[in-house]
Amino acid sequence: MKTAKIALLGGGAIGKVHAYAYRTLPFYSDPLPLKPEIRYVVNSRMETAEKAARLTDCAVPLTDWRTAIEDPEIDIVDLCLPNHLHFEALKAAIRAGKHIYCEKPVVLNAAEADELEPLLEEYRGVSHVVFHTRFFASAMKAKAMIEEGKLGRILEFRGAYLQNSHVDPTRPLRWKNLKACGGGALMDIGSHLIDLADWLVGPMKDVFALEASAVPEDPARAEDSMAMLWRTEQGSIGTLHASKMAHGTENDLTLEIYGTRGALRFDVQDPHFLGWFDGEKPTSPFGGEAGWTRIPVGNRYALPDTEFPASKSGIGWVRAHCTSLAHFLRNVEAGKNLDGSPDLARGLYVQRLMEKCRQTRVR
Repeated sequence: MKTAKIALLGGGAIGKVHAYAYRTLPFYSDPLPLKPEIRYVVNSRMETAEKAARLTDCAVPLTDWRTAIEDPEIDIVDLCLPNHLHFEALKAAIRAGKHIYCEKPVVLNAAEADELEPLLEEYRGVSHVVFHTRFFASAMKAKAMIEEGKLGRILEFRGAYLQNSHVDPTRPLRWKNLKACGGGALMDIGSHLIDLADWLVGPMKDVFALEASAVPEDPARAEDSMAMLWRTEQGSIGTLHASKMAHGTENDLTLEIYGTRGALRFDVQDPHFLGWFDGEKPTSPFGGEAGWTRIPVGNRYALPDTEFPASKSGIGWVRAHCTSLAHFLRNVEAGKNLDGSPDLARGLYVQRLMEKCRQTRVR
């Protein structure tokens, strides 16, 4: 089996998720398309780079991502840096012809997207943006049912991604709170929600947005909540809400889709099941056969994605990351995007949808 040598840029929380996914990938993809080997782990401080590198077999800790990207033996650049540090690293990786696995959002703003986009015209590597929510089996089932026409013409949708991490206005600021660092609810969690909704019911066209902050008097602070009213190119309408100041929530992403023939409900906190309402079943007498069905999707993936540990076992958040990574590596092994996975072009497309929200938002 060919070995893919990886430079992991960023050894923080999400970098550890990626490192875990590489190590456990043989359980989730059979046959494994490539043998991943993390050669470098890059962090801003050497002590944190060394700590993250110890989670791998033999990675070299670094503080300069340029050294890693410039190594001719590196095949894949895995980018988990804070949002405002993506741009320069992405340009270097594209110019070096590396395959790229990049966390969302791809870049900080429209200006960076405009500069990056022309570089993709000559880029011959395989890229993948980590919109991993698509890779829950229940989300993939929803996509298949929509493409089969089970819902008919989509009329409307309603989605929310709610967290409680910015509820406390006295909580110390981190880069995810700051405008200058690409923080805020829209970029961090709204990007996932917009990609998922656009993938299932889009393309998105028109939007009107409202934003709010837990500390509105702080001009450096990014929004903590953004509510969006969207219309798709097909004319369906819907609301998407990304908030980090929702008490009582953890990591609650839900999406409901209503069509002329039925409806779907997807819930990241309950991903074992996909809700399905067959609108063509009779409603009489006494309610007939109509009603919501919870389809037990679980770990029932299509080969070569496996059903580990069992088709009926509970499915977790990290599993979607592992399946996302498996699809990327299969595309790397093939030398092209075979399965329509979200690539850098898709990431820039989502970036432009977020820019539409910024342009129409009311504070």
